[in-house]
Amino acid sequence: MKGKLKIVDFDDVLKRDDDAKECKEVYVNDVRDKLQTFFTDGYDLGEPSYLDKLNGIFSWRKGFLYCFSGYPQSGKSEFINYGMLLRAKHYSDRVVMYSPESNTYELITNLARSYIGKNVNPEFDNICTEDEYNNALDFIQNHFVFLENEEELPSVAGLLNTFERLSNKGFGCFVIDPMNWLVESNVGETNLYNYLKVSLTNLKMFAKNFDTIVCYIEHPKTPSPVRGVIPKATAFSLAGGTMHFNKVDCMCLLHRMTQQDIEDKLSKGELLQQTLDNKQNNINFVEFETVKMKSQRLNGKLGSALLEYDFITGRFK
Repeated sequence: MKGKLKIVDFDDVLKRDDDAKECKEVYVNDVRDKLQTFFTDGYDLGEPSYLDKLNGIFSWRKGFLYCFSGYPQSGKSEFINYGMLLRAKHYSDRVVMYSPESNTYELITNLARSYIGKNVNPEFDNICTEDEYNNALDFIQNHFVFLENEEELPSVAGLLNTFERLSNKGFGCFVIDPMNWLVESNVGETNLYNYLKVSLTNLKMFAKNFDTIVCYIEHPKTPSPVRGVIPKATAFSLAGGTMHFNKVDCMCLLHRMTQQDIEDKLSKGELLQQTLDNKQNNINFVEFETVKMKSQRLNGKLGSALLEYDFITGRFK
């Protein structure tokens, strides 16, 4: 059941009395009926992503806040876009996309391309038919809405007010790509910790109270080379430090494989040469790593998998 959300900003927290809001008391008998269903039917498991290579290390769960990170061009946006398309296809989810860095027309056509598995631009080969294109647009119309900025950047509170309104219209997945396009993100290094503490709490409470999936992208800090090599992003290299890791339910890192990375995996037997030999130039290898997952017994253990991203279809496998 969807709840209510009291959205606060950092100034509200500073001005509020400590005793302004008490916690709600819950006793076993208050929720015994719900608890009984766990015994008879079992506790809900995380929902599969429909990317077979991620089975066991990643799943979707309503009420969770997800963070995706990785260096530029690592496939973060592409993964979330395709992941949301699979949610719409397999779970009939309706998705809200706040992707201010993307051109909305291009984002829609990219989703259509992934839905069809063919190009939609006549400048390329393997073009879909007009009927296929319109069927894809109909699917996106029925399952997606796209938020665009007007004169000013939105605040977290303003964006969550929009999310709440759209949740009441039946939307259940919410994407922020990226987090640094919200107005509070320019608070500076000194206040960033407190900004994230409040903002991420608000996002998590929205996901929990409205039984939705909330995803956001956060970029890592600019890395310093180690012996001339850029190290992989980690759970603690995100802008804002450990607060992301502390607050989210699931954190995933994406790393686009370089030729050196591929050769290293070949030498260790983690990648077979025949896998490379059978691939065309349109394939990129992306390492997907789950570095935090709450309730791992139900939702997947920590681990990594090597995904293939096809530029032509816009799909991962």
